[in-house]
Amino acid sequence: MRREVRNRIVQVVYAALGIALLAALLTMTGPDRLVYDHPAPRGQKGMVHDTFPIPPVLDTVTIAKQNANVVLPQAELAPGSVVRLKRQPAGGGMASSSWVVESAETSPSPVLLNGQPVSGTPTLSDGDVLTIGGVPVTFESGRRGILGALDWWETGKVSHLFASPKVVAQAFPHVLKAFPVSLLCVLVAYSLAIPGGLTLAFMKMARSAWFRWPSTAYIDFIRGTPLFLQILIVFFGLPLLPPWQALLAAFPGLNEPGPFGPTYSLYLRAFVVLSFNSAAYMAEIFRAGIQSISKGQMEAARSLGMTTAQAMTFVIIPQTVRRILPTMMSEFILLFKDTSLFAAVGMGEMVMRAREVAASSYNVSPYLLAAVFYLVVTIPLGRVVHRLENRLAQSEGGAISVSEARPTIDSEHAIAV
Repeated sequence: MRREVRNRIVQVVYAALGIALLAALLTMTGPDRLVYDHPAPRGQKGMVHDTFPIPPVLDTVTIAKQNANVVLPQAELAPGSVVRLKRQPAGGGMASSSWVVESAETSPSPVLLNGQPVSGTPTLSDGDVLTIGGVPVTFESGRRGILGALDWWETGKVSHLFASPKVVAQAFPHVLKAFPVSLLCVLVAYSLAIPGGLTLAFMKMARSAWFRWPSTAYIDFIRGTPLFLQILIVFFGLPLLPPWQALLAAFPGLNEPGPFGPTYSLYLRAFVVLSFNSAAYMAEIFRAGIQSISKGQMEAARSLGMTTAQAMTFVIIPQTVRRILPTMMSEFILLFKDTSLFAAVGMGEMVMRAREVAASSYNVSPYLLAAVFYLVVTIPLGRVVHRLENRLAQSEGGAISVSEARPTIDSEHAIAV
């Protein structure tokens, strides 16, 4: 009874804290803002409607071309001319202070406040419009509720640098457009790696050294060198080979943009390097899975008149696939994350698009957004892998069941027949 009462008290406390936090979030007032338009960052066109939430720690806000809190690159300002907003009294905080205008404009376009030349140090009110170099800048009092909370978040140095909602919203369409590129690369490459890995596994288990040695050398080389190095070799070395040049001459359309932006040539090289890399790892997965099956399975199948190929196809492989399925899905997850390395060779996948926005905004929030897109795929697949591993351990206990994996045959059943 005491435990139930204690749990109920904890639930009530958590509920009360949740209600208090929600009430504070819905009623809080954010910092004052300056709203203006400026040219779109590099790689984009047109104008961008932007805001500058004024951090409470600032007592002076400078509006100018350079070395200012609010930079207006399209304003026709004379060198050194600025407009300053000062908090009165300094250090008074949001609730007990106001903003006044100090104009130092010397360009042909005078500073205007609501369409009239600025004289003295007028106090700003909500909705007042400052025109600086012909560019309007609107002063807005702090917003309330969730929007105000977002403004508070933007004013924090760390939160703005790593998780700015404004920068994330700017980067979202670019990263979203690149998401299918990464997904297409991993789906095609993984589909090619499965038969390639199975072939390499059979070659490594073959009795003839003519099959074992080449497959062993290939697997050792691929598994022993970084994928990034392999990407550089394929992307910059493959185009120098005469067969590749002949292929491009025969099919010039390979240099045309393919699905979602990158050229078919880039896609082809991405498929090659990912599939060849994954095939080496898949070969070891298949080999370990096949060798984990009891030899009695093969002997029983052969005693029923099956050939080695038939026994492998209908008896050994089905059991192997079931055992290695969690590991194969883990390999898919790793391969999907490895597509981020293509950013180094100019392929427009998620990390490259995030890097472009980060470079133009001087903010790393786009990288965090790209990480979220990866997690959307990897976390659900990781949970599936975990469940498959648990089900496999519960159903087999280390060995596969005859009734659960047809047409599995073991030696005892063969003798009984």
